[in-house]
Amino acid sequence: MVGTAKALTIIAVLALVSAGVVAFVSRAPASVRSHKPGASATDPSLGSSFTDEQVERAAAFRGPSYLAFVLSTAVQIAALLLLLRGPFTRLVSVAERIPGGWPVRTVVIVIALTAFMTLVGLPLAYVRGYAVQHAWGLSTQDLGGWMSDAVRSLLVGSVTTSVAALAFYGLVRWQPRTWWIWGWAAFTLLSALLVFIWPVVIAPLFNKFTPLDDGSLRSRVRELAEDADVDVDEVLVADASKRSTAENAYVAGLGSTKQVVLYDTLLAAGDEDETLFVVAHELGHDVANHVLKNLVIASAGLLIGFAALGWLSTRSGLWSWAGSTGIADIRALPLLLLFTMIAGLLLLPIQSTISRSFEAQADRTAIELTNDPGTAVRAFRRLAFDNIADLRPPRIAVWALFSHPPIGDRIRAVLDQGRGS
Repeated sequence: MVGTAKALTIIAVLALVSAGVVAFVSRAPASVRSHKPGASATDPSLGSSFTDEQVERAAAFRGPSYLAFVLSTAVQIAALLLLLRGPFTRLVSVAERIPGGWPVRTVVIVIALTAFMTLVGLPLAYVRGYAVQHAWGLSTQDLGGWMSDAVRSLLVGSVTTSVAALAFYGLVRWQPRTWWIWGWAAFTLLSALLVFIWPVVIAPLFNKFTPLDDGSLRSRVRELAEDADVDVDEVLVADASKRSTAENAYVAGLGSTKQVVLYDTLLAAGDEDETLFVVAHELGHDVANHVLKNLVIASAGLLIGFAALGWLSTRSGLWSWAGSTGIADIRALPLLLLFTMIAGLLLLPIQSTISRSFEAQADRTAIELTNDPGTAVRAFRRLAFDNIADLRPPRIAVWALFSHPPIGDRIRAVLDQGRGS
């Protein structure tokens, strides 16, 4: 067992030292940070060719993010392990005095643990999500706005984690033998529900959404959607500029909540043809039913995870090491989170590979809809420079972490498709 004060001290030191290391390696000369390629750098004739200076600038910004991911994961694992060895058991003992039965105590414990893990990750999040973003001119937020986002994220995380914990422990109590198969079914439904409500319940907590203004772009978007045989009631614009200069677009929701969303930064920076290509890419996701396919894939992952957890639940030594009597004991919650984190890490390369294939498929659909590979290349190059994408990422980073193909691969693919059409 580890004393509470000692455990908290070790966790705090790890969190602060990791943030300091990432801050140190994230340093870059002001001349590198402020340098931006000129308008000629987006010329489609350049294809997937980038200068050494452009590659080095992107690597100076993106390179430390890989280290930040490794250190963040290591700190979270260490924090959960240290909590298991004493402090969490003491927290549960205190919570057991709260009236209201196991559901109330579970929610209190989950909120406390969620808040604690958020605090553990806060130093690194500040370095990469605020300080570095400001240093490179990507953030438009003040510290108060950034902290407000962090608090809202904590509230959302507390609610979703509490619902998940209540569902999990409720099923374990209700079906002590077959809880894992019921858990898979329940968490598949909860995942679908989260995807359904996210655009209309959670996203508006962070951004304001307005319909795309009437005009040429809106008319062309509707024509594009008709060509793709996609029913789009509205294309929405998110006020992303209040937070960042980064440009993006996405498709979210299911059925009646399905939305195509463009960042206002994208509309401000790109010309109409470039924006139309981005919309065509998002429509490509809808044409291929990628949101639904992702849910099916997530369900398969949940089945594997719950089956593995069901097997582990029979290993009494593991749970006694964690200071609990078994999987139904709330004292095992950090161990469950640790299992979830490790399972997620093991499945991440598979998830990333599938995501990259979906993104490549959406690119192909976008070219088929627009028949304009030159504009696609110009859009890709501009987005790469404006968002400071890694222009020559390490292969292992692509394999494990990249949800989209590297920008050079995307450009070569659309050019090959254009030559073949």
